[in-house]
Amino acid sequence: MRKILLSFILFFCALFLFACQSQEKQMTMLNGISSISVSESDGYGGINENYVTTIDKDTIISRFEEIFKNAEGKKQKVDVGTEKPDYDILIRYENGETHGLHLVLGNTREKSRVMYVGHENNVFDISPEGTKVLRGVLDNQ
Repeated sequence: MRKILLSFILFFCALFLFACQSQEKQMTMLNGISSISVSESDGYGGINENYVTTIDKDTIISRFEEIFKNAEGKKQKVDVGTEKPDYDILIRYENGETHGLHLVLGNTREKSRVMYVGHENNVFDISPEGTKVLRGVLDNQ
């Protein structure tokens, strides 16, 4: 009886651990984004503070926020030595907090990738539709 109970417990523990690892992550965004500053990236690990544009229109901020919240997260090895992000993004919130992001902007009909600065192995994929919106906004700034 003890062996059956122990086997039963081990089975559910293994099932629980497997289920936790297979869940995809979503980006954490705070409420109340006040502005989004965008710069050409100098590489991983920091943000280029020579911003080419700062977005403060609510409609465009809402688009960015929706795209980032719908991005699908996964662990992925990023070759920070050879690959370089296209843009650095600084998100400023009304409460004074900030998030720094790196964006690898895909071509039309391709996924893009975004990651938090300092956490480059936690990649979030942006859909091709999201890439199209980002390209439209960033190309017109």
